[in-house]
Order: sequence, then C-alpha cells, then structure tokens
Amino acid sequence: MISAITGKLVRIQEDRVSIEVGGLSYDVLVSPSTARALVPRREQEVRLETIFYIQGVPGGVGNTVPVLVGFLSEVDKEFFEHFITVGGIGPKAALKALTVPTPRVARAIEDSDIATLSSLPGIGKQRAARIVAELRGKVGRFALRAEGEEAERQAGGAVAGRVAAATAIPPVDEVAAEALEVLLQLGYKRQEAEEMIRQVMAKRPELRTAEAVIQEIYRSSEHARERRGT
Repeated sequence: MISAITGKLVRIQEDRVSIEVGGLSYDVLVSPSTARALVPRREQEVRLETIFYIQGVPGGVGNTVPVLVGFLSEVDKEFFEHFITVGGIGPKAALKALTVPTPRVARAIEDSDIATLSSLPGIGKQRAARIVAELRGKVGRFALRAEGEEAERQAGGAVAGRVAAATAIPPVDEVAAEALEVLLQLGYKRQEAEEMIRQVMAKRPELRTAEAVIQEIYRSSEHARERRGT
C-alpha cells in the first residue's frame, strides 16, 4: 500500500500531477483545488499523502489499472475518505467535485447548504441532499480549519497573545489530549487549540468524547461567525 509520495513536481494538469522519484515519474490524480495549490511548487520537491486503489473489475473485461490519488495533507485525505462513503460518489467523481478547498465543502455539509454543494461539478441537488444526509455531523472538524485561519487573519496574531497565559490542558485528560491532537492536525497552533478546548470543557464538563468536544468547538465557532455577520 502506498500511503505517501515524495519527489520533484514535474508536471501539473487539472486532474493530475507527475512526481519524479528516483528517475521514475508517477502520475497522481488530484482535485482541481489541489492542482491549483501546487502550481507555485512546480519543479520543487513535494510530499503528497496518497490513497492507492485498483480501477476496473479484477477478472472482468478489460484491464485493471493501479491509481494513486494525492492530497496536500492527512486532513484532506481523511475528508476524502469520508466523502467517497456517500452512495454514488466514487474516487473520480469526488475528485472532480472538489474544486474548492476541503474546509468550504465541509462547512457546506454541516450547514446543509444544498445550493453550494449542488454547484460543485457532478453534484446536483439530489446528490447534494444525500451528501448532507449521510455526512452532516461527521465532518464539522474539517470545517474548523477554515475558521481558525480566518480568525488568525482577522485578529492579526492577537489570538496567540491572548492564549499565552491560558491554563494548559492537563495531560492526564485523555479526551482533551485526543481533541488537541485533532486540532493540531487541522493546522491550529497548540496554544490556540488548548485554549479552545479549555473553554469548551469548562462550559460543557459533561462531554466525554473528543468528537463531542470538537463538535462543540465547531458550533461555538459558527455562533461567533454569525455574530460577526459573515
């Protein structure tokens, strides 16, 4: 199983990139959003997290083809794995649909935003409704990454200053530790993540799982966004 690939980015197309490794060039399927993000890194060494699968039916008519699908991060890869669990959405259809960054798609799912989802290539209203029905409540943490980045831009770094004096999360708290690990994977700074978890667990001490803590953080960020009028 190939879980990642590192090499020189030698070619970029809308639906795939070519990575040169040890004199060999590997084609890796990517979403349009990922392809655009990689443009500034042409001719540089890159690392893509990957999913490997066999296209075609073994033993059937025609050949089977090994396929690599690439992602900029483990977070994007994990979201993709959720996305293709929806009935009728295979890897190629999912890649074609992801023309915008993962956090925006995740937010649309959590907000039941059928209009945004149905505007994605290959996703009509019926399929958008099915995506919401099957994934809503499961992908909120992927939308949090966008909230964190936006908050940092608006605050101009003030968040880091505020959380510097925050009480650290006790390492013995397994729920908090697991939630912290998730937020770090989503790109949050440690102090910022610790502060968000501390606030949520102080407000909702009955929460007993990391997933519940993450969902509460997502809901809190949604309320803050609504108050800002965005």
